[in-house]
Amino acid sequence: MRTGQRLTIAIAAAALSSSTLSVALPAGAAPDSGATRPDAPVETSDVPVITPPLASSGRGGGDVTSARSLARVRFAFWGRKYHRIDGFSFSTAHRGSGTALRVDVAWKRQRSGLQPLKPKVFTQRRIDGGAWEKVSGAKGSVGRQYVTAKVPAYVVPAGVAVQTIDYRLKTKKPKSGPKRARRSVKSDPVTVRYENQAMYTGDALRFYQPIAGLCPNAVVTIDQSNITEENDAVFDWQYGISMDAVALALQPSAEEEKLAIAVHECAHMKQFYNWGGTRQAWERLVKRSGEVFIADNNPDPNVVTPPMQPGWAPLEHAADCATLAIYPNNLRTYGGYCNPAELASAALLWQNLKY
Repeated sequence: MRTGQRLTIAIAAAALSSSTLSVALPAGAAPDSGATRPDAPVETSDVPVITPPLASSGRGGGDVTSARSLARVRFAFWGRKYHRIDGFSFSTAHRGSGTALRVDVAWKRQRSGLQPLKPKVFTQRRIDGGAWEKVSGAKGSVGRQYVTAKVPAYVVPAGVAVQTIDYRLKTKKPKSGPKRARRSVKSDPVTVRYENQAMYTGDALRFYQPIAGLCPNAVVTIDQSNITEENDAVFDWQYGISMDAVALALQPSAEEEKLAIAVHECAHMKQFYNWGGTRQAWERLVKRSGEVFIADNNPDPNVVTPPMQPGWAPLEHAADCATLAIYPNNLRTYGGYCNPAELASAALLWQNLKY
């Protein structure tokens, strides 16, 4: 976002491997890079969904059910390639302390020709490479292609700045079925880096403070590599809020306007989590935003409406109106007029509600 010009925010498209979670984020194309995100054209039909191939049922296609195939393991997990976090096709993510998430692990069955076993599934975690332990209240639900587990919010201990947690799903040993099928199986892990906001210093603390009461679970990264084009801030489903402190320091705008950028990004975070914090819920949010937030002008002829910018969209206008509730004198990022109904609707975000 360039303060003093159009305050533009874009979604970062940085790819991050599990081996680089604790270092600066590398630039590159992120999974789902064509998906609808804040500060991108509003399209809901271009979200790529990685779907694991269905294993053959043994019927037709030349497959023959044999005693040997029946003896094979009839429940197994696909590899990490198909795992997802919060419904998105990535298996690593950054989250702030106190954030819950959803883990989706693809499962398969062997060519048995029979209805596959669907065992009970629980979630395990290991903290900073330690021993695996069971996560209470995170049972997996076996669906058609994915085993889904809702992981409770994790709070980083006081005095610890960052913790990296691996999550995996593990089946309970079945008591019925072919003998070789009666064993427990484990999935490959997904990895989440949790940051303790109480340990923030410098610019991270500077931009977290105005949103601490609004988005307490936000993760704020001071990292230019996570920001593309002519923008000074982003909200990203995978990495959270990133701020370009170097670019902002060069702007002549008042400090309040710079801090308002973080509030705008916080509004995008509230949109994401108030609607459920998943890719599927985000698509419903985009549709709803188009129904509530419109392009109009101030009916008062004595008040000039800020011109709408090329990137104007209902989703962005909602974040602008929510920011005005915190900073009434702040310039609209994408221009346009926030009418009373829009202001009231946008303010619901700060109450953890949907508009």
